[in-house]
Amino acid sequence: MKKRVISLTAITLLAVSPIIATAIPVLAVDVTSQITTNTIASSESPVLTYNGKTFDHDQDITDIMANTKFSQVIPADNIKFTQNLKSAFSAVASSKDSTKVNVSVYTGGINWNIAGKYPVEVSATNKAGKMTKLTFTVIVGNQGKDAQYAVAQPQIKGNVTLYTIRDNKVVHDSYGAFVLHGGTTVATFGTVEINGISYTRLNGPDSDLFIETKSVDGTYPESATNEDGQAKTVTKTLMHTAIAYNSDGHSTGKKYYAYRQLTLSAVKKNIKGSMYYNVQGTGDYIKVGNIDGTKRTLTRNAYIYATSKRRADRTLLRKGDTITTYGGSYKFKNGKRYYRIEGATSTNKRYVKVVNFE
Repeated sequence: MKKRVISLTAITLLAVSPIIATAIPVLAVDVTSQITTNTIASSESPVLTYNGKTFDHDQDITDIMANTKFSQVIPADNIKFTQNLKSAFSAVASSKDSTKVNVSVYTGGINWNIAGKYPVEVSATNKAGKMTKLTFTVIVGNQGKDAQYAVAQPQIKGNVTLYTIRDNKVVHDSYGAFVLHGGTTVATFGTVEINGISYTRLNGPDSDLFIETKSVDGTYPESATNEDGQAKTVTKTLMHTAIAYNSDGHSTGKKYYAYRQLTLSAVKKNIKGSMYYNVQGTGDYIKVGNIDGTKRTLTRNAYIYATSKRRADRTLLRKGDTITTYGGSYKFKNGKRYYRIEGATSTNKRYVKVVNFE
């Protein structure tokens, strides 16, 4: 049977009624099929403007779009969302050419039928073929504060099976009829167990749409194990002193100190909506943000500091730059809070003020 991604109506997402195979229209005119990369500002690149802010190179603007009318959308408003987003931006050919150019919005990565977090792209291309692309994350659905977000891990051929459960019975369990793309960040609402199998609820607390819990708890993908059945591991540097947690998400009281090398599970585990690495050979779990970091966008120019009084170097980070920060912030002697950032080592301290990201 040919695989296809499930198509539910927006009503399924909001009112959580039974599955109805009705496609929600999207604006094909706003789909950008060609994506280029322009991470360095150039006088030849298009300049996009939003709410008085200008952008002349590719960057993530999730922090800028947070708490605006574009940070969350319900499926029924998907066409209006795309139209309004396009209208909210303007663009000119370059910083040296004020000729207006068209703004494109790409929402092709969104599954409007599944509540979750998805990428959106806003771009402009000039006659020279130069593109400036801005990306941000939008919350799809009105799932509310009780939603726990998790990444649906791919099972067979990159897809995750969706199930309908009604009256404590699995109504649909045939792989291939309804599937969800692996890697989608979905909103989850607890689990149920039927015939010894745990299922995680999607879309809302009363929804009848589920995926197997192993799709979001780190069990998949199967490629995370070697041919002999042993778990694959990775070695990474812990960039921020971290508290160890057990598999239930409770602190063990044990600390792992920054800059040490750790052998970790290759697959991250979702524990109560947060992602963790397991320290191999132990029952300890460390939050991913202390190791892989979190990408944040600067809202103003910023210097890099080694201490509260001394700069690490003469580098000036520019407003709009995306910087990787590690773990929680530190409060320095001057009373201000700083994030440790990418490039830091035990002998090369690198911090940026938290206020520069707000």
